[in-house]
Amino acid sequence: MAGTGLRRPKMRCCPKFPSDALSGGKKAPESTDILGVCRARRPPETSIPCRTMKVLYLINQYPKNSHTFVRREILGVEAQGIPVVRVSIRPSTEVFVEDADREEAKQTQSLLANGAKGLLPSMLAVLLTHPLGFFKGFARMLRLAKGAERGLGVHCAYFGEACALLRICKKENVNHVHVHFSTNPPIVAMLNETLGGPGFSFTAHGSEEYYRAVSLKLAEKVNAARFVAAISRFGRSQLQLFAPPEIHHRIHVVHCGLDASFLEADDVTPPSGNHFLFVGRLCQQKQPLVMLEAAALLKNQGVDFHIDIIGDGELRAAVDASIAHHGLESHITLFGTVDGAKVRECILKSRAMVLPSSAEGLPVVLMESMALARPVVTTFIAAIPELVRQGVEGWLVPTGDANALADAMKSALECDAAALERMGQAAASRAKARHNIDKTASLMADLFRQHAG
Repeated sequence: MAGTGLRRPKMRCCPKFPSDALSGGKKAPESTDILGVCRARRPPETSIPCRTMKVLYLINQYPKNSHTFVRREILGVEAQGIPVVRVSIRPSTEVFVEDADREEAKQTQSLLANGAKGLLPSMLAVLLTHPLGFFKGFARMLRLAKGAERGLGVHCAYFGEACALLRICKKENVNHVHVHFSTNPPIVAMLNETLGGPGFSFTAHGSEEYYRAVSLKLAEKVNAARFVAAISRFGRSQLQLFAPPEIHHRIHVVHCGLDASFLEADDVTPPSGNHFLFVGRLCQQKQPLVMLEAAALLKNQGVDFHIDIIGDGELRAAVDASIAHHGLESHITLFGTVDGAKVRECILKSRAMVLPSSAEGLPVVLMESMALARPVVTTFIAAIPELVRQGVEGWLVPTGDANALADAMKSALECDAAALERMGQAAASRAKARHNIDKTASLMADLFRQHAG
């Protein structure tokens, strides 16, 4: 694909509905696993030649400025020779800062483009053309609603969305549905399959899904999916808690990928200046207020430093207040939401990235900074230690500890040029080796070909 750095291999194909083909058109019997979750017995996985295959990507809201990793994966899968249909449950309301997201928006269909009332024609059409599937899907929806975080009314909306999704799958000749994030979209995909649509898989990012696993019905989602992608080994270990051992092999580690603009970037030595960079949503999970506490400690010690903050969110007012309270106005620059070019410019200007998160999957911004040869100051939570090793690619501190964070930032400032360059080169090598979009897309394409239907 021109301009993406992605290679297009020969297309391999799978049947549209291999489970039906292998079972003579009969539904596979259901069984109950050790968790008490009802799931269908699947026939042995195989590959049956066919003319083409097509995957539908389902996301709660797409495109989004913060979801560049989803866009990269979609483009990468297409470069592998698999057409992708983009579907967003809710219309995206963001003001895009990237031209690539504007292009994606033009190609994306929305299930709720006409609001909840717009789902009624789809529900009626499915009732008239697939009555058995309609009632099976409705019964499954009732079971899923019991004890779920959202009530029956919301699950009825999921059912309507599944009916709308089924019509798109039929119209577009979709072989497989893949979902990003394991909140409500996998429920829609699961109901779509029960109605008569293709099978589904999903990528779990964490960490929210793991904290709310019971109310989000994560066990049912894992058991029903053809396969599940975890973005880290830590994520896979959490998902395995909700799946019986005999299906652990269906949970795969698939890293988020960086594209050619990062993979082919020259390793630029970190500058000798005193700039740090924070990129992330201003929310509790990212802990910007803890970073400002650490900044206040550095200021009180007479340390010369500056932090550029990129991002916006519900804590923006609290961040402004903290900057004023600690007298940090000359030490902090707030940029708000910016495009990728500006983020890259700020990364290259910085000595190190700072991200003191308390809840994460595996932050893409850490991968991007490391790929541009910047060490990072971050927390040893979730999957972050899989990417960042203490003293090798950066500094790891306990979450919520402003004193430890201040000490690590001071160490980064006092680090001599040779050591800083050595850490930056180690960071670039590690990020590029582990987060290559070509490898990610190739693995996803192989999983789709194996499980489509």
